[in-house]
Amino acid sequence: MQDEFDEVEAQYKIEKAQLTELELRFEPLEAEFKAILEERDVAYRARLTADREAVRRRQAALTLQAWWRSYRVRKACQVAAKKRAKAAAKEKKGKGKGKKGKEKKVEDKPPEAVPQPAEPAAVAE
Repeated sequence: MQDEFDEVEAQYKIEKAQLTELELRFEPLEAEFKAILEERDVAYRARLTADREAVRRRQAALTLQAWWRSYRVRKACQVAAKKRAKAAAKEKKGKGKGKKGKEKKVEDKPPEAVPQPAEPAAVAE
């Protein structure tokens, strides 16, 4: 039984030494792996921030464009309303002057003759 115990203990020491050696080799790889993960995380966060900023800018641009278009439409409507009011006032002012009861005569023109299509030439049979 002692021989068996010594044999297992010797095997254990060998495996323990191999484990220590592998752990020493693994430490730099683990540090490098963690550094790579950290770089990826930083890059991901930077890309995410840039995407959010782009969305925010796009939304701001759309809002400004919509505001500008509506502003131009409102101004155009105001100008058109002023023109209509001015034309209505001018028309109203023009109707008040002159002799009442007389209307302008509109000359009746006969309708223009519509040209008739020419008859096809008789084909000799």
